[in-house]
Amino acid sequence: MGSHRWKVLSLIVTGAMISPALSAAEMWKCTQAGGTVLFSDGGGVGCQEVNALPELQSVTGAPVRPPIQSQDQTERKVPVPSVKPSQSLSSSPFVATARDIPSLSYHDLPSSMRARGWSMPNKGDITMVHFEVAHLPAGNGPQISTDEHFKGEARSALGTAVLAAAKATQYDPRFLQVRMTMPFGSLFMAGLRVDGPSAGVAWTVAVTSAILGDTLRPDVCLSGTMDLQLRVGWVGGLEHKIEGCHILPNFREMLLPAGQNTFAITDKGMARSIRVREVATLAEAYEITTGQPLRPAP
Repeated sequence: MGSHRWKVLSLIVTGAMISPALSAAEMWKCTQAGGTVLFSDGGGVGCQEVNALPELQSVTGAPVRPPIQSQDQTERKVPVPSVKPSQSLSSSPFVATARDIPSLSYHDLPSSMRARGWSMPNKGDITMVHFEVAHLPAGNGPQISTDEHFKGEARSALGTAVLAAAKATQYDPRFLQVRMTMPFGSLFMAGLRVDGPSAGVAWTVAVTSAILGDTLRPDVCLSGTMDLQLRVGWVGGLEHKIEGCHILPNFREMLLPAGQNTFAITDKGMARSIRVREVATLAEAYEITTGQPLRPAP
């Protein structure tokens, strides 16, 4: 991505369509009811023109919000197994927390387009995913939901991430409410769908840090699946995902599953001033991304 123009990819399930470049001056920042900020290409009431690319690239922490109340039409509930009551688990209230988490992915054109000579110079991508995590006083959860951008396998991975975070912190998941959304305007949302489990470790770290009240480093990308044994699993496309980690300028470290680092990945990282580190467990990933040990909730 150049420093003076955006290249927008409208991604669909079967492939990708390259849209014309759009300058930062054609973007609008719109404040919605409730304080949500959306980026749009249309402007309108409550919108201000964005003239500086760094404003679009900002990944500063989202403000703390009250427990999630929205039940809008785009909500997709995530099914999870029933949870048995346990007096040994914590259910103490914690501050409702918002997190913006980088999720890495890679995309390629359909084989029919590649056969005609089309190509994508940069197959790696990064998506900032918004989490809202709150204590559920009624204890009738976990209540887990996403917006319409997340497909079945991604929603399943989110369910696993929430249960893994609860297990790691010895927190009763029945008292958790988690919502995951992609809070961008129509320009970024058009056709974009997220699927697959490869961001599982990043999502688990997000929920865990909310329960424990720890701050996340703003310069770390993560890629890897997460299981209920708190192990980080292998994923594909890492040689492209490190390119996605480089899209936003503040990222300086990338965590990937143990055993998957290669010379090519390390070389790409060095060329982009990104340190590559392997992690095998949630505990390892959590300590690097927060500077704090993984521990039981109060």
